Amino acid sequence: GLQNYMTYGGSILYAKAGGEGKGSSLAVSIGTAAFFFVGPSIASYIPRCMAGTLLLHIGIDLLLEGVCDSYGNFDWLEYGGIWFITIIMTIYGMTAALLAGIASALSVYAAQSVSYQNPIRGILTASSLRSSSWNRPTEAASILDSNEIGRKKILIIQLQGHLFFGNVAQLTDNIKATLEQKKGTPAEPWIVIIDFTLVLGMDSSAAQAIGKLKDTMRKRFHIDVAIFVSGSRDGFPCKYDLSHELSCPADPADQDTISKEAALLFGGEAKTEETDGPTNLVHTPRLIRSSRDTGLPIPQNLVCDSLDSALIFAENVLIARKNPCLLEDIAEFREPLTKSNNEGEFYSSDEEKRYAIGLLSNLCPGESLPDVEQLFSLFKREVYNENEIIWRQGSVSDSAKLLVKGRLLSLLENEEGTLEQIPTGAMLGELGLVKGIDRLNTVQCVSDGAVLYSLDREDWDVLKRDNPRIARFIDMIVIRYLAHRVQHVSNRIFETRCLPV
Repeated sequence: GLQNYMTYGGSILYAKAGGEGKGSSLAVSIGTAAFFFVGPSIASYIPRCMAGTLLLHIGIDLLLEGVCDSYGNFDWLEYGGIWFITIIMTIYGMTAALLAGIASALSVYAAQSVSYQNPIRGILTASSLRSSSWNRPTEAASILDSNEIGRKKILIIQLQGHLFFGNVAQLTDNIKATLEQKKGTPAEPWIVIIDFTLVLGMDSSAAQAIGKLKDTMRKRFHIDVAIFVSGSRDGFPCKYDLSHELSCPADPADQDTISKEAALLFGGEAKTEETDGPTNLVHTPRLIRSSRDTGLPIPQNLVCDSLDSALIFAENVLIARKNPCLLEDIAEFREPLTKSNNEGEFYSSDEEKRYAIGLLSNLCPGESLPDVEQLFSLFKREVYNENEIIWRQGSVSDSAKLLVKGRLLSLLENEEGTLEQIPTGAMLGELGLVKGIDRLNTVQCVSDGAVLYSLDREDWDVLKRDNPRIARFIDMIVIRYLAHRVQHVSNRIFETRCLPV
């Protein structure tokens, strides 16, 4: 075993000294060859204790690296195998430790193979999925529905169970085979989303393999954007810092590279801080120009905390590739109430109403602008302050409201942690208004302020009686919203009967 130890120790010493590449290897070879001839003559001048000291140093370094530094990076079964090999090496030597290592690896592989299921739950395009950002302008919606440049260019890969060294090769090979099959065809994806929401655990071997897969997708398959969904604000279920590895986050000094235009891809801002509401990004990524010109710098790799936020970002990239101005139109009024325009004045009432009519028009695709304006004329403006309650769960449904500015949070009072952020441009309360049922949730303002336009029950009853054709717009909004719920991407994470029909 001494020869094996000396060989391995020499390799470690070479690596620790910074040796890399052909140049370093050639220099070591030449030095070793030269020492073969001059070694006997200079050996008498080298202190005898140097060899022992060097071996002792390498031994301690290997012990710290193998036993101490690896603590927390492996599950208990793998880490127990490391201690087993260490004890066998100490008692019986290097050769016995090699055999113990083989036995330990086979045992761990067998145990994990029995316990863990197929790591890939499914591979699908986003053509039948919808994100929370469903009330987009008609032109943006037509881009996403296109077979050539729309959601079909987004490939979603859902993972499950435990990822470890025994099944990660199968995982990466299947993903590569799928991308190879689609390469050069109309079904070739531009954006790949890998969802880890259902992954329960991951060892360091699997984490490092995922990191290599990221580079392979970009270099070999020319994927514009690879989005990895951790499924949690805490990142991926492993000790290895996979979030940092996958997102290639920007240095603090480079934060200015996220320009106003690029921030539109993140829905107006790249949120990484801890908040009480839903977040988007685990790290703020570096931004580059896409190989397929989007007109905006985009990240090659991105880590999101939910599949919904990943799909929103992917949709924004597709829209920006066709018409970046659409994102500017969407984000134009999504700023706090106190934001001023270029002339230093607040947005005027007329500008706000025009924007509100545009939002309502997005909810009524195919309807004429005069008809939408007639419906909007029944809405009354309301302003709410931060933390103010719009309505409480169980209260009477006496209105439907259109969110024009600010952020609202919908929550269920009897289910701790069940909440959803309501995006700008959404209508809320329309189901209760149409069906006459009590409020199903509590809605609270979570921004500095919020502006809503409200259609109360009295005006709704008059509209149904006097102009049922216009009243049908609200009925269609209810239907479209329920259809969106059925097709929402969250329904595909777990088994569900909410299938698109």
